[in-house]
Amino acid sequence: MKHFLPDPADLRWLVRSLDLRSFSGAAREMNVAVSVVTRGVDRLEAGYGVTLLRRSTHGLSATPEGAELAQEARALLAQMEDISAALSRQRNHVAGALRLASSQEICEQLLVPCLAQLRARHPALRIELVADDRVADLVTDGIDVALRTTVGHSDAVVARELGSFERRLYASPAYLHAQGVPADPHELQQHQTVTHTAQGPAVTWKFRQGGRPLDVTVRSQLAANTSALVHHALVAGAGIGMLSRPLAAADVASGRLVEVLAPFASSVAHTMYAVSLPSRRNAARVRAVTGFLQDVARQQWQLKPP
Repeated sequence: MKHFLPDPADLRWLVRSLDLRSFSGAAREMNVAVSVVTRGVDRLEAGYGVTLLRRSTHGLSATPEGAELAQEARALLAQMEDISAALSRQRNHVAGALRLASSQEICEQLLVPCLAQLRARHPALRIELVADDRVADLVTDGIDVALRTTVGHSDAVVARELGSFERRLYASPAYLHAQGVPADPHELQQHQTVTHTAQGPAVTWKFRQGGRPLDVTVRSQLAANTSALVHHALVAGAGIGMLSRPLAAADVASGRLVEVLAPFASSVAHTMYAVSLPSRRNAARVRAVTGFLQDVARQQWQLKPP
């Protein structure tokens, strides 16, 4: 690439156009004309001498060069926001945009219901929710904070433990009325079961019986590629399936779901983490959102303290 010093505003147009897959979407968000956005991207392409975006009927997508520049631009724009905050009169003023990522299920059931509280606590903060069962790459996807239930042994991220939870079996009252309530884990093999496609057609569920571990393998009659779809299928009466207790709590309280085989439930604990990049952990908005998540994880999501 030729030596070229881009305008930060043009980099922002590129990033937001890719996020929204649309020039017009980026223009509406920033309250400018579409031509302002397209000219900014054109300047980048002319300056670097490469094509950055592909235009199609399905929207915008990045070329390899565009993806590389967008990744660097996200980091640069985030650093510029932090510099501005550091030089302002209120160093700890929580403001700007923060991209918060998790699975569709966690976003729908846990994050969305508490966003009003977060906005009330930090009214100058702009939250961008990224819902995807795929584990987001914090750098490539420009994620500031991600909620995860597994974290690898790596120094590449900073993981703050929010608390632990258990996974239990659930079904709708309608399904149990029609098919009967299993009295023993082995009876699950005669029931309709709903699982996640990532687990494969045969899934082993863990229980305890007589104080000892018990594993039962079932073959699902319905599988879905997101945990949210598994949840919706259970509420709709498709069968018996495994959900995290915090995610099932609202439906259990309303009577839409019933826990199955509770006396045999495994006590294996799973941990939820708030994950961020080491370079971002001290940013005021990252610290503020992480602190908020720690509060609601214990008070509202009923996670057990670390």
